[in-house]
Amino acid sequence: MKQKIYLIPGTMCNEQLWSALLPLLMKTVGDSFEFIHVKIPKDMCFSELSVFLNDFFKEKKVTLIGFSLGGYITAHFAAHFPERVEKSFIIANSPCALYPAEEKQRQEIVEFVNQYGYKGMSKTRAAQLFDSSIWSKNQLEQLISIMISMDAELGEADFKSQMRCTSKREDLFELLTNSQIPLCFYYSEHDSLVNTVWLDKLQQANSNCMMICSSGSSHMLPLEKPSELAEYVHRWFS
Repeated sequence: MKQKIYLIPGTMCNEQLWSALLPLLMKTVGDSFEFIHVKIPKDMCFSELSVFLNDFFKEKKVTLIGFSLGGYITAHFAAHFPERVEKSFIIANSPCALYPAEEKQRQEIVEFVNQYGYKGMSKTRAAQLFDSSIWSKNQLEQLISIMISMDAELGEADFKSQMRCTSKREDLFELLTNSQIPLCFYYSEHDSLVNTVWLDKLQQANSNCMMICSSGSSHMLPLEKPSELAEYVHRWFS
């Protein structure tokens, strides 16, 4: 029987997020694993999402890969339902509270969308999630197109839900410091959306936490560095 690995995506991301990564993982792990994408339900805060996952997973213990928002969801579930988690690989996320200014900005975005509707992710915003220094103009355009496509497929309801329900984030430091679950964090050294100082402190406090710091500023690591990521995931789960 194949071992299931559950994939939890980031904000406004769907199965396309894993499109470059999964073929490489299948080459390295063969038929040993089954990778299952988990869509983030609408209108649930993190405690509700963890309860949902506790009911959703049928195995006694699960193995998780979470990206960005999905990385926080993964860490939250591991912190609050540790008996259900075998091990977790968290990409491009530091599971701590958002800065007050970011929380306020997200609230203002929801208010704006409520008033004027959601026009979709702009190319400028999408480009900020990628490391433009490592791509040609055409390559960057292709990556931006994937991001905009995912955003368009999920649409306004998912966007408002994720902005409204996932802005209040518990700092999971104490819970993860005491966790016995093997956790691996993979992130870019200059990703502005990741608190690397927080992650360094967590690694010092808990030897079960492994940190892999990649060069550059990319946030969308499953799309930008699938080969590197596949190798690390293979090592982590084998």
